[in-house]
Amino acid sequence: MTIRRPTILAAALLAGGVALAACGSTPASHSGGHAKTTTATLTCKTSAVANSGAANAPSGTPAPTSAPPIQTASPTSSVTLHEDGSSLIYPYLLALAPELPSAYPKITLSPASGGSGKGQTDAIAGNVQMGGSDAFLSSSQFSSNPGLMNIPIAVSAQAVNYNVPGLVLPSGQTGLHLSGCILANIYMGKITNWDDPSIAALNPGAKLPSLPIVPIHRVDASGDTFIFTSFLSDTNSAWASGPSFGTLVSWPTASQISANGNPAMVQACGANPGCVAYIGVSVEAQASSAGLGEALLQNQSGNFVLPTGTNMASSVSAGAGKIPADLAVSLIYQKGADSYPIVNFEYLVVKKTQPSADTATAIKDFFSWALSPTGGATPANLGTVGFIALPSSALPGVDAEVNSITG
Repeated sequence: MTIRRPTILAAALLAGGVALAACGSTPASHSGGHAKTTTATLTCKTSAVANSGAANAPSGTPAPTSAPPIQTASPTSSVTLHEDGSSLIYPYLLALAPELPSAYPKITLSPASGGSGKGQTDAIAGNVQMGGSDAFLSSSQFSSNPGLMNIPIAVSAQAVNYNVPGLVLPSGQTGLHLSGCILANIYMGKITNWDDPSIAALNPGAKLPSLPIVPIHRVDASGDTFIFTSFLSDTNSAWASGPSFGTLVSWPTASQISANGNPAMVQACGANPGCVAYIGVSVEAQASSAGLGEALLQNQSGNFVLPTGTNMASSVSAGAGKIPADLAVSLIYQKGADSYPIVNFEYLVVKKTQPSADTATAIKDFFSWALSPTGGATPANLGTVGFIALPSSALPGVDAEVNSITG
């Protein structure tokens, strides 16, 4: 059977990436998930080129703008699709797993966590049929592994959470205002206390305690680290020329507490007063239950925004208009008044050639179902983990890649 998908989000032209980002700005007010800055104090600037992730994404021929829908059929025997990797995508796949057999009784989805690095390496080694990753594959990974594909399945975001006892925010402000530049300075040890003047400048009227900041990072090879450090690189030139970005980076000594996976980041932040941590939105309910605050991050337009579906969609519209054939796209720090600055595609790394025809068929069936708004990509499933559906501009390229899978 073939499941057709309606247009989910209109494509937009790819936003260019040249910006000087303010590290300290004076906000006016906050309403909903968005606050407008007024007077900017340029205490910290990026290098001339923004969107470091996009600049370093593999490039090549554009993805097709139209393609036949994914061709599906029932496997002749039962197939279990094993997946491991990203702890950001794991809760989403865990929600999809019990629903899949209603559409395809012979297919079982068995997801596991472990970090994006593990998802990539296990998929390359053939230990799993699909490796979850928040980070797109690099040019070297593509070239050294012919036939390897990273296929996006949804759009996610990353929150920045904190545990700051004694913090009192002005009326109407739901969370601390932070910028990528300030976060980079925190993780580099240049800002060490929550009552630092640069943080106060972004939060006028807030009562900031004299409390040491405890930066927490991921210890595993993590796509969350990849997208977070891409944001820091795009907003702080010292970070860009120092630790830079990747699934693993050399963390400055200021960040000495580490955790393995998103749930452990929540636990570590809750256990360490003064903490700041980057945590995927799929476990944001756990972060809230742990009493952690959620920061509003400054975007390219100088506005402070939350990772709402609307603000994520704004970033997608700005950054996903031109999709390369390898589907490797950065949505970090995009233009737009409402754009949330840490947004990314959630990828499943798959080999084009599978060990059997039934496995190839099962993978095609899974993607066709998982990408359909009447299959796995229902508003309820996506909303449970704070995800949104892929933009329509990505779907022809996804269909073409999935249809190329053989066994």
